[in-house]
Formats: sequence, structure tokens, C-alpha cells
Amino acid sequence: MEVITSHVNTDFDSFAAAVAAQKIYPDAKIVLVGAQNKNVREFLALHDDVIETFDVKHIDRRLVSRLIVVDTKIGRRLGDLQALAYKPGIEVFTFDHHPPTTEDIPITRDFSESVGATTTILTKIIRDKGIHITPFEATLFALGIHEDTGSLTFKTTVYDDAEALAYLMASGASIEMIHRFLSPALSPEQHELFDRLVHAAKVIDVNGTPVMVTRAQVGEYVEGGSVVVSKLADIENIDVIFALLEHDDRTYVIGRSRTDTVDVGKILEELGGGGHAQAASASLKEMDLDSAEGGLVKELFKHAKQPPVARQIMSAPVRTVTSDITIRDANKLMIKYGYSGLPVVEDGKLVGLIGRREIDKAAHHGLSHAPVKGFMTRRIEPITPDTPLPEIQRLLSDENLGRIPVVDDGRVIGIVSRTDVLKVLGGVDYLNKSKNFKTAKPQYSRGEIAQRIKTLLPKEVQILLREIGDSADESGFSIYLVGGIVRDLLLNYRNLDVDIVVEGDAIEFAGIIAAKLNARVRTHHKFRTAVIILPDGFRVDFASARMEFYEKPAALPQVEPTSIRQDLARRDFSINAMAVSLNSKDYGKLLDFFNGQRDLKNGRVRILHNLSFIEDPTRVFRGIRFEQRLGFKLESETEELLKKAIDMELIGHLSDIRIRDELMLILAEDKPFKILKRLDELGALKILEPNIEIDGGLKALFTRIDEAARELDHHFATGVQKRIIYLAALLRNLKQGDLDSWCERMRLRKADKVRLIEMMVTVPGIVGKLEDPLRIRNSEIYKLLNPLSAEALVFAHAQTSKQKVQKRIHYYLSSLRGVKLSVNGRSLRKMGFPPSHVYNIVLKDLLAAKLDGKVDGPEDEMEFVLDRFGHYSEEWKE
Repeated sequence: MEVITSHVNTDFDSFAAAVAAQKIYPDAKIVLVGAQNKNVREFLALHDDVIETFDVKHIDRRLVSRLIVVDTKIGRRLGDLQALAYKPGIEVFTFDHHPPTTEDIPITRDFSESVGATTTILTKIIRDKGIHITPFEATLFALGIHEDTGSLTFKTTVYDDAEALAYLMASGASIEMIHRFLSPALSPEQHELFDRLVHAAKVIDVNGTPVMVTRAQVGEYVEGGSVVVSKLADIENIDVIFALLEHDDRTYVIGRSRTDTVDVGKILEELGGGGHAQAASASLKEMDLDSAEGGLVKELFKHAKQPPVARQIMSAPVRTVTSDITIRDANKLMIKYGYSGLPVVEDGKLVGLIGRREIDKAAHHGLSHAPVKGFMTRRIEPITPDTPLPEIQRLLSDENLGRIPVVDDGRVIGIVSRTDVLKVLGGVDYLNKSKNFKTAKPQYSRGEIAQRIKTLLPKEVQILLREIGDSADESGFSIYLVGGIVRDLLLNYRNLDVDIVVEGDAIEFAGIIAAKLNARVRTHHKFRTAVIILPDGFRVDFASARMEFYEKPAALPQVEPTSIRQDLARRDFSINAMAVSLNSKDYGKLLDFFNGQRDLKNGRVRILHNLSFIEDPTRVFRGIRFEQRLGFKLESETEELLKKAIDMELIGHLSDIRIRDELMLILAEDKPFKILKRLDELGALKILEPNIEIDGGLKALFTRIDEAARELDHHFATGVQKRIIYLAALLRNLKQGDLDSWCERMRLRKADKVRLIEMMVTVPGIVGKLEDPLRIRNSEIYKLLNPLSAEALVFAHAQTSKQKVQKRIHYYLSSLRGVKLSVNGRSLRKMGFPPSHVYNIVLKDLLAAKLDGKVDGPEDEMEFVLDRFGHYSEEWKE
């Protein structure tokens, strides 16, 4: 049995995610634990005939084989099902959008993503699988996304949330129903609470961020208090609000935030509650309002971040003009440097501002020859380097200024414009023109690179990079992030292959990091490299900055220590020859000595020197991989040199192991057929196997493999390894003897060889039996398919065009594979059966009977055993 569940106090995102999960796992039962939020309860009451949910007490937990948990991974939030998540032998699949915690349950397969709502993750799967949804389901899923993203306004909202909502709207989601349950009218009790909270509200400054705190004693618990608090925040236009409601011996705290500086989830977690960064709550037992407010304020000042200050966002150095410069000359300066305004100084002191509006007005009246002192704005309130962003926003708005000078010790050191503020609030690309995702912007600043790291990499990796940089500072090393991860940062792709180059001894530095982070370290002294493996399994590669020398074509290189510039010069392509400094003094500084940014912008793959393919012919494969993956083109001279390397048959000088590794990297790409086709057209695949054909038949099979993997993937405890399935398709024309020889020549891993033979030798026979037009018993389907790996099942689904076979595979995965017996070896012993090989016979026949519907439930199972095999028990007694 499969069970879908979520956290206690079910909200719309968790409930919608549970219903969406049932679309993917149609035989699973939805089990709600604990109470539901008021709006969810009302929705359930109205739709009781449409949605079937189960109470925990009506579930036989002994029969549960898989637990599908949505919108949480924390064990204590699963209520009465918590113990089931830790029970040995149960597969636990999770779909969640919250970051991992130390309280997470053991997980077999995790489908979590960093999106605004868990329902978004499941909606994408439903869309990609082509699963039909009704307008009612589309409405419910949209409610889940709207609620947890604040209708796409919360900071955690990403593109996928908006795309999922668009898909749901196209599927018939009802705006009227969404509005009804998302923005319910306040009840009389809620109106009364709202009035009391308005009168009790006060705003305190917490590390530069205004925070509203309000409180009330309530004789009866007011349901939907969070709705009241959200409405108050909207009306007062406040980014952060906390409301404390005292009832009986308990004080309830509700927090809402629309800013990164205050994480209400983290703050209320310290008080025993929890939730999101934008919405959270806590229940404080035996604590009055004064004590609760004191504890809250203490945690606020402890955890609220300092907002950005003027020195962090100002433009500097700043150009100033004197008051006697002419309007014409001031205008020339503005045009030359792209300024919209200039501070005016006399004797080094700020006396005014001259902006574009004043310049244009003077020119309109023919006064371009006049000095700026007659037109400049004199009423200025300069700010200090430590003025926080909220105060800067207030000044720009209240004083209707376009820019504010930053003054330190009487001297103008910078200027903050509306544009500077907007870049902080909306991101560095906020005001940029829309651009193709493949296009990289040239000349990135340190701040822009740091922002890309913050945007594209998980928080844990960001912290790790900072820790590595700090350790380098302490140890006296210069270190750099290099290679594909830098390229992909500029292309707005997420890449978690962290490669670090050290100017100095990388092995020594890796040892320092490993000791600090309690990580394992592996070293390769010949190449001056090391890899550390963190406790969670995450890997970081370290290499000393080095030069490489090749004794002959296709040989492995000899290395010598060098600088970062020379290290980058030895790399394969310009787009992979950039680095980012991680030392704190210039964190985020981009090093691009070979115009990699320009090639990214122009969509070109270009080698760094003419002998590149001769020294290392594997670059032929890598060049085509990058070309096809990124949608780029080989630069013309690069393509000519690549073709010459192929004509010189330099690929044949590579060892079979290196060719195998390059082939497996190609098959691990999202669209491997395009790469194989291009390599085949260039004549680079002859070395693999003469009988390999890159034709329309292979393309169609690759497409069916993609479709089958997408349809079946969520049934498997571990992800499907598509690369080995693609390999089986690629070698499909080989006979078994030739296949064995190929595997031996390429020194294929034993596990991969076993999977390959299973798909190419075993699967065709099984597919043939499943194509039988006559009805096949469930037990026969189980017997045929149960021994197969996930990869073999996907290959079988892709290899056949018969819907009957595909339906039988789906039926096995959704309904037969999870069937479990109540009777086990211990039960048989109690029934009087001697421990022996008979157990296997009994249990095997019993499972077949259950699969075929001949028995149902524990009593039927025991009766079947006694009727069929009771004589074994009697013989033992005698």
C-alpha cells in the first residue's frame, strides 16, 4: 500500500500537493494528520464528494510499503505517521520546497526543489507526463501555489511557480474560487480583532528595518488570525509584522515578512514554532503577553540581518563640479560619463545637486552659458556611509530626489541614485534589457558575480565557498573558482561541480579544509590534485595552478606549478578558461584573460591554441558536447583544426578507457543524440564500433527512452540511469558475443555490463511474452518484471510499440510491485511449519495467490496457507 501524507495543520500548499501526488501515484491513499487550516477545512467540506481522504486510524500500517511525504521532511511534523517514516523496509519519497534540516526523516528518493511552493514541483511533473487534470484540480493546485508564494510576491518565488500557475490557468483553474478561498471576507470576530490590533500596533527599528509589533488578549480563540495579521500588514504597508494573541494560558505569535532582512521562520523557530521565511507562527504555553513580547524582541535583534547601507550600494568614486561651472559643461560631463546628476561643491563642501531636469530647463530657456549655482537644488539632506537602505528609500520618496550624496567627514565619497536602490531591491539585472539565456553580459563586476553565486547556488554551497575563501586568507593561499561552474554562472545555469585552483600546494590546502569541515580527502600527487568529500557526500575538487606539457599526442600531461593565468591558458576552450576569486579581499572578481565572455556572448566554442586537439584529442568530443548542449557553434578556425585532428586519426591514439569515459559523458547529456549525430557526421565515432548506426531509428528509440523515463521515473526509489539505457540503444545491433568483446575492450564497469546484458539479452524475451494477446495473470506479470532493474523496465517500455505491453508495465509498477503479505516466516512458525525451504515455497505461492486476487487480508492468507500446505505442519507435529 502507498500512503500520501503531509504535515499537521494542513494548509493549501500541503493539501494541494497531496492531491497532485495522487495524480502521479493513483493507487496511493491520502492520509491527513492533525488539524487543517480553516480555509482548507471549508474547502474540504464543500468538496467532500470529490476528494477521498483517510483518517490515520483507518490505515493498516503493516501493509504500507511506500510513504509519500509532501511539503515537509521533518519527522515531528508528521503527527501519528512519524513512526512509519522511520520503519525499516518502507520506501520514503519526499516532495518539498523547504531547505533540509537536522530533523529530516530518512529519505529513499527526494524530489524536492528550491521553488516557492511544493505544489509547483508536482504540477511540473503532471504537466511533463501529460496527465490530464480537471478544472477543479487545476483550481486546487493554483490555490496551493498562490498561498505559499503570496500570489507570486514572496522572495522565494521563482520562474517555475509562475509557469506552473500559467499552466493551471490554461487547464481551467477558476479565478472566482481562488479568490473566494484565498481572500475570504473577515468574520465579525476577525473584524473586532483587526480593530484591536490596529490600536495596539507600534513600529520598532530592528537593526535598521521597521518592524510592527501588536498584541491583544482574546477571550476566545479567533480562528484565521493569520488572515487578520496579513490584512493589517497590507493596509499599513509594513514589510514585517508580529502579532501576539493571549488566550487562556497560552500566547500565540503570528509573523509575516516581505524582506530578506527578517526571517520570521527562523525567529519563531527559536521560540518553539516554525514556518517559512515569509510566514511563521509559534504557540507559547504558560507565557503572558509581556513575557512573550520580550522574548520575541530579543530574538528579533539577535537574528534580523542588517539591511544594506549606503557604502555598500553607492556609486563611487563620484565626480563633482564647482558651482561656477556652466550648464553646458556640466551637460557634457553627464553625457560623457552617463550620469543623471552631479554633486556641486565649494571648497570641498557639498552645496547642492544639479540634475538632468535642471540642465534641460536651463537649456530650454537659452541659458546653457549660465553657472549651475543658479539652477542647482540647494535643499539637500546628505547621508552617511552607514545610512541603512530603508532610510535611503524614505528620503528618495519623501524629498522627491533622484539621487543622494554620501558624505563622510564633510567630504562627498559617493552618490546613491534610484537606480542603485532598484538594483539592490530587484537584482543587478532588474533594469537590464531582456536577453536570451545563452547570452552572457560582458565585464561583470565583483558584486554581479557574487549576486549570481547567491542566486544560482544553494545556500550551503555559498557558505562553503565563503569558508574556503576565509581559510585561504588565514593560510596565505590565493584560490579561484574555475571551469564549467564559472561559465554556467555567466549563462545563468546552475552547476554544482565545484572546482578550485590554488596558487600553491592544493593538496596542503585541501587538507586544511578537510580538517576544518570534518571531510575525507583523496590526493593525487602526480597531478597535484585533491578532492574532499563532505559528510553529506558533496565533493569539491582542488588543483594546484599548473602548466601542462605533452610528450606526444593523446598522452597524459606532465605538470609544473605556475600562476592562475598560465593555469587558465592550458585549458580546452575560452569559455572554460575563466576564474572567480574566492579570497575575501576580492571575492567575486572575474578573471578572463582569453575573451571567454566575448565567446559566450557570441555563442562560440573556441580553442586557446592550434595544438589543442593534437595534445588532447578528447577535446574533439568535449567541443561537440559544449556546442550542442549550449546551442553554440564551433568557431570557424576551431572547426577546421578539429576536422584535421579527426582526419589524422588522433582519436585512435586514445586509450579505450578514455574513449569510454567520453562516451558515457555524452550519454549523460540531456540531448545525447544531437551530439552523437554531429560526431558521426564529422567521422569521430568510427573508433567506437563499426556496426553502430546513428540513424533515424536510433533517434526514435532515444525519444521513446526519454518518454518512458519521464513516465516511469517516479515509481523508482533511485533515479533511472538513462546513460546506460542510451548505451543499450546505441549497441542494439550487436550480437551477444560482440557485445561481450566490446564491454571487455572498453573495460566497462561490472555493474554497467550486467545492466547492458539485461537490457539487450533478457528484455526482448520478456517483451515478447508480454505481447501475448491472451490475458496474463497478475502473478505472471510480476514474475516476468519483478527481477528487472529500473533501467531494464524503462528500456522494455521504450523498445515496444505495443500499448498492451506498456500498460502491463505501468500496472506492475503502480499496483503489483508494492503488494505485501501479512504472513511471514514468523507467522509460519507459529502456525506449526518447520523452518526450512518450505517457507520459500509457501510464501511464493501465497504472494501469487494475493496478486491474482484469490486472497485478501491476513485471515484469507492464513486460511490459504493451511488449506494448501497444512500437511507440512501435520507431518512436523508427528
